[in-house]
Amino acid sequence: MEKSADQEKKATEEIKEHATGETGTAHHETKDHSLILKHVAVLIFILLLFVLVVGVNVTAKRNLRKQLAESQRLADTLRLSNDEKNEKIEELESRDSEQDKELAAMSRSLTAKSDELTAMQEKEAARYIPNIYPLRGAASLLQEDPEIPDEEETDEEEPEDEETETDEDAVPLVIPPDAPYAAFMTAAESRAIATADGTVTKVSGDADKGYQIVLDHGNGYITVYEGFGLALVSENDIVGRGSVLLYFVDETNRFTYRMQYGENWVDPLELIDING
Repeated sequence: MEKSADQEKKATEEIKEHATGETGTAHHETKDHSLILKHVAVLIFILLLFVLVVGVNVTAKRNLRKQLAESQRLADTLRLSNDEKNEKIEELESRDSEQDKELAAMSRSLTAKSDELTAMQEKEAARYIPNIYPLRGAASLLQEDPEIPDEEETDEEEPEDEETETDEDAVPLVIPPDAPYAAFMTAAESRAIATADGTVTKVSGDADKGYQIVLDHGNGYITVYEGFGLALVSENDIVGRGSVLLYFVDETNRFTYRMQYGENWVDPLELIDING
């Protein structure tokens, strides 16, 4: 009986120990499970934090790329704008250069035209300056007033002058006795010519008494041609430089040439070319 009781007691203690062991094991397992859950939660939190950080970085990088792209676009736009401005500036400078060249060419052309016009005006004005030799043909300048030989008859026929109209009653131009003049001795067929363009204002005298022909050159100059011969112009005729005024028939003829400028009588030899 005692042995049986001991065995039961022992069996009861083993059952208690076994139950106690299972309870401890279960409690230990519960602690381990809780710890694992905590670690998992931490890992998940770390993972979420990492994902969040990565997402922020990706977003920041994406925004940065956008900003860089926008900055590049703006830079390209500014560069293009600057290039266009530089091209326009170069174009304007080129136009300015071309305009300067055109203006310089126009200036040279205007200067040339002005010089040409001035030369033409001077040439035109020179036509009215009585500065050429007043005779054409054989003639010599006299230093003194020689005696003219008596007229000799000649078999040569005098040229007809039927169309020339002269006023034999016209009053000759009054010339002061001290007025300077140039005297010439001419041969037959010599001719007195107009020393400049002008208008015949007076034709007086006749072939026997001699003619006085007065030209007004319209610029203050008046020239007077006196001699024996045939008058080939009439009053109010417009003559050009070199036009024949008197035709000398006789072998020797005295011809006098005078010049007035304004109110003064001047020495014609100071203006004409006596080497004509």
